[in-house]
Amino acid sequence: MRATLHQLKVFRQVAISMNYTKAADELGLSQPAVSIQLKQLENNLDIFLFEKIGKTLFLTPAGKELKVFCDQLFISFDNIDMTLSGLKGELAGDLYLSAVTSAKYFTPHLLGAFHKRYPKVNFHLDIVNREQIIKRLHDNKDDLVIMGLVPETMALAKHSFVDNPIIVIASPQHPLVKKENIPLSELAEHAFIHREQGSGTRKAFEQEIKANNVKLKVNMTLGNSETIKQAVMADLGISVVSRHSVTLELATGVLKEIDIEGFPLQKSWSLVHHESKHLSPIAKAFVEFVLSPEENVPALCNRFLAHHFVKKS
Repeated sequence: MRATLHQLKVFRQVAISMNYTKAADELGLSQPAVSIQLKQLENNLDIFLFEKIGKTLFLTPAGKELKVFCDQLFISFDNIDMTLSGLKGELAGDLYLSAVTSAKYFTPHLLGAFHKRYPKVNFHLDIVNREQIIKRLHDNKDDLVIMGLVPETMALAKHSFVDNPIIVIASPQHPLVKKENIPLSELAEHAFIHREQGSGTRKAFEQEIKANNVKLKVNMTLGNSETIKQAVMADLGISVVSRHSVTLELATGVLKEIDIEGFPLQKSWSLVHHESKHLSPIAKAFVEFVLSPEENVPALCNRFLAHHFVKKS
């Protein structure tokens, strides 16, 4: 193939941005320089890689094939750099992760511990909801994702590494707070605050109440755990959350865990990636770090918690 590495790098950035100006900014080049490189590449290959319809830029079929080739090529370059660094006794490069919102309370502590071991690794972390995580998995956006409930409709590898107990919470003034061994069916008699559709916590809870034929009186649906905590504190209803997300509030008494039969739901957090994905040396090292008994990651993730919980029997 008559193409220079620089031309392929320019082509790939334009194919990612689908905009000459944005690609030029990313590459630190002028827009005319980008246009010249692409024109030379198309002339060398004797084929069109882009087509413009109206004001919108599209990849041609040949452009799409070359984009796949370039993605694999530059990933290989990154990986060989990481591999050679590893052979020198160090690991350097980028690690791309995303985590669901409920995992944001411990994920920075996990990355911090890994960074102490490998200080030359650069992290790129996105905190998104479960629906967005699944889309990112579909689009192969990350090296690894951290999530709770793993979709069964995709061929995914799952590495569970720390417990994720799902609990029912209420304000200190709520009448259920003073009761013990409350039947799950009694939740139907009280106003309930739901997470948004697609939340892993909500999905796990809905599976539980459906199995027990319980119908809730949902009076509010909110988009994240922080808003839910405030609504429950205001005594607008009860809700379910990951215990990790309310550690401080439980420790200070502004929220209470309700003693519901069958709770907490014992789930887990997992590192997830496509089964067929070729993990970079850094991603492999991160998985090994998280699963290593010597690192004791479950204790690491919980070390920052302000309160120790005793499971009710």
